[in-house]
Amino acid sequence: MFQVLKSEGNVLGVEVSQEYTKEDVEEFKKAFESKLVEGHTRINVLVKMDNLALTKIKLRAFLEDSFYSLKYLDKLRHIAVVGDSKLKKAIIELDNKLLGNEKKELIEKYFDVSEIDKAWDFVQG
Repeated sequence: MFQVLKSEGNVLGVEVSQEYTKEDVEEFKKAFESKLVEGHTRINVLVKMDNLALTKIKLRAFLEDSFYSLKYLDKLRHIAVVGDSKLKKAIIELDNKLLGNEKKELIEKYFDVSEIDKAWDFVQG
């Protein structure tokens, strides 16, 4: 299930819970592209996924989300992923090493659910 938590300025905060489907990806695309239509050239994204088991991510949704993210990589800035597992943390850290670029301010960081305020500060800064 996909839900927008906050959408102010160049910040888009969303929550994915229970499972992640192709329909959820479409909802994310709409929310993200609305930020671009508003005139923001770089978007900061917070994704809260502490109530999402990795086994509940549909393969088709994962692939579509991945290709979409790569297509708009130059439009992303700070990405905060808020979760509740060491595996999610390791995946995000690897993703940042592969795709992150500090010079361009493209930084993806993992935050434990107890650090959600820090995550919001990161995407709002």
